[in-house]
Amino acid sequence: MIDMEARKKTAELLQQFLAGKITNFEFEENIPDSRDLAIGAIANSAWCFYDDFKEHKIVGKKALSEEMKSNVERWILFLSTDVEYEWPPFTYPGVRPLSHGLWSKLFGSKAKERKFMSSGDYSVWPFISRESYNRVQEVGGQRRSGVPS
Repeated sequence: MIDMEARKKTAELLQQFLAGKITNFEFEENIPDSRDLAIGAIANSAWCFYDDFKEHKIVGKKALSEEMKSNVERWILFLSTDVEYEWPPFTYPGVRPLSHGLWSKLFGSKAKERKFMSSGDYSVWPFISRESYNRVQEVGGQRRSGVPS
C-alpha cells in the first residue's frame, strides 16, 4: 500500500532532520502512522543515526557521513515516488553493518538476513532494483546522488 501523504510528510521530516533543523525527538514524534511499509522501514533505519535518550540534532560531531547523507537522499527520493516497497521485513533495512553480523545477532537470524539481502539490489535500497531506481531518475530528467555507479 502506498500512502503518498505519509511519504511526503516523512520525506520532509528527513530533509529537516538531515539539515539540522529539527531534533531527533521532533523527527520521531512527527513520523506519520501509516500502513505504507516504506514509512516504517525508513523511519526504523533513521533511528540508527541518533541517540534516542538525549534530544539533539544531527550536526557537528553527530552529523552523518557524506555516504550516509547520500543514502538518506535516496530514501527521500523513494518517498517522492509511487513505487511499492518490495523488500521483506527486516528491523533496520537501511543500515548496513549487516556484513559484520551485528544486526542479525541483535535483531534476527542469519537466514533472515540472507533472505533480505538476496531479495534485491541493496546498493539502491529502498528501491528493489537498479532498474527501478534508474526509471525514477529518468522521470526526474537528471541523475541524482545516492547510489554507487
